[in-house]
Amino acid sequence: MILYLTYNDPPSGVYWSQVTDAVAHMGRLGDQRVRLLAFVSGRGFFATRRAIHQHAPSAWVIPMVPTMQRWRWNIILLALICVWSRPSGIMARGVFATWLGQRMRQWGLTRKVCFDARGAYAAEWEEYRLIDDDHIIGQFRPLEHAAVHDSDIRLAVSDALVQHWSDRYGWSGNEVVVIPCTLGSDHPIGTAEHGTERSTGIVLVYSGSTAGWQSFALLERTLTPLLEERPEVRVLFLSRTDPNNAGLQARFPGRVEVRWAPANEVAGILNGCDLGLLLREDSITNRVASPTKFAEYLAAGLPVLISPHLGDFSHTVRQHDLGWVIGADGSIPVLEPTDPAKAARMRAYAHQNLTKRAFDPAYRRILKVLA
Repeated sequence: MILYLTYNDPPSGVYWSQVTDAVAHMGRLGDQRVRLLAFVSGRGFFATRRAIHQHAPSAWVIPMVPTMQRWRWNIILLALICVWSRPSGIMARGVFATWLGQRMRQWGLTRKVCFDARGAYAAEWEEYRLIDDDHIIGQFRPLEHAAVHDSDIRLAVSDALVQHWSDRYGWSGNEVVVIPCTLGSDHPIGTAEHGTERSTGIVLVYSGSTAGWQSFALLERTLTPLLEERPEVRVLFLSRTDPNNAGLQARFPGRVEVRWAPANEVAGILNGCDLGLLLREDSITNRVASPTKFAEYLAAGLPVLISPHLGDFSHTVRQHDLGWVIGADGSIPVLEPTDPAKAARMRAYAHQNLTKRAFDPAYRRILKVLA
């Protein structure tokens, strides 16, 4: 058996797409059983366990030792589970889970460890201070260094992330696979007939929360001249109302709409728009990132308006003509409504390149190492 280990990852759409879907997909590819082991917060534990079991019925969901400062204490819980289950390998999501997995290998309780890296962990905590605690933030560089150097194989979400490991930590191995954030199993690939009827003009859509979002100033600087100079442009925020999007809505009444929708309705709404917005400020975190929204926009037939240094995706947009990349000076090319032929090409690209099935050789390589 192979364990897929997560630590303190709350259930969300990202978790279903990147964790439970990936576990199920790998379980179908090899002879080894792949089981999710999730250490979760004790707060709301039973609700969290129910939510995870809805997506992964066989998952082991364990309350973690309280407070993040004591995260290393979870090594005892993990050791007991490994003594009982004897996994051949552990695929660990993030630097905390990888450290725990590497201790199991050191103690002879598993043979191999895969570091499943979703981004540049130390850079993200240093740049955005996800918790305002210098002691915790200071742990990330040595933890990430060990995760990169001491794992048996690594999964990176972008080639840019692999280059970051080389630049910051001096890593130069070849035991790595690159799998970007792909579509969830329940996310439909749109069709010309599916979804909302397209409106007149050009509808730009941003899907996701903007509350407390560090890049909203960039989004506002980009959208304001478009809305001022081109009356046919409208913007839809698929999110809850917050001070950021409400302020833009007040400046452009009737041109900016904020609408929350259940997850199962989002794909159909996207299909009625013209262009997906994927704008991030220039930081190390964003230069190595792989936003799930990229695949979701393309699956709905939407070209993407993207920042110039967003993971591998900015280059992908240029290379495959999947939308527009904002200029280094913030300039925007002339935008056009998305015609049916272009929408079909976006959907085809998502289907061929941004599903988990498209990365079966990479997943099989991981499974071979961990078996």
